[in-house]
Amino acid sequence: PVGDRVLVKIDKEESKSKGGIFLPESARIKPTAGTIVAIGDISTVRINDRVYYSQYAGTEVDVDGVSHLLLKEDDCIGLLPGDKISELKPLSDRILIRAAKTSDRSTGGVILTQAQEKPTFGEVIALGPGKKDKKTGTIHPINVKVGGTVMHAKYSGSEFDEGNSQYTVVRESDVLAALS
Repeated sequence: PVGDRVLVKIDKEESKSKGGIFLPESARIKPTAGTIVAIGDISTVRINDRVYYSQYAGTEVDVDGVSHLLLKEDDCIGLLPGDKISELKPLSDRILIRAAKTSDRSTGGVILTQAQEKPTFGEVIALGPGKKDKKTGTIHPINVKVGGTVMHAKYSGSEFDEGNSQYTVVRESDVLAALS
């Protein structure tokens, strides 16, 4: 890779569901994580780091029969040291938010059968270091705090599920308000 690009070896696509059922090609979820195997002129990630990246980012390339993705550094959402999204270390000006729990019942106790919209607010779990000014190289820290509650734009960020929790990773510019 040259400039601000990275080459990522894409994680293997799951061919079975968690329950052991084989999934047809059309039902498989495309991976959005992988291991960095080469980098251009960048310093935020290193070779062998495992990263999450934006779902529609990059250009797929085949290296010796293995799927890889050429990405811009900015398309890397965060570093993942383990297997849990709750351990994600956001990059740049990104924020990891655990979505607020929604009820499957109305205030009157009626069970709601239609799919509920995902909440646009939640608890800040982790912060990236901040956005880097391209001219001066100065990093501007993020203006929210871990543990705080924020509201973000409705269709922003990347969403992840882990057990009974939902997470969203958004850019600082997508945060609409800090709630008290």
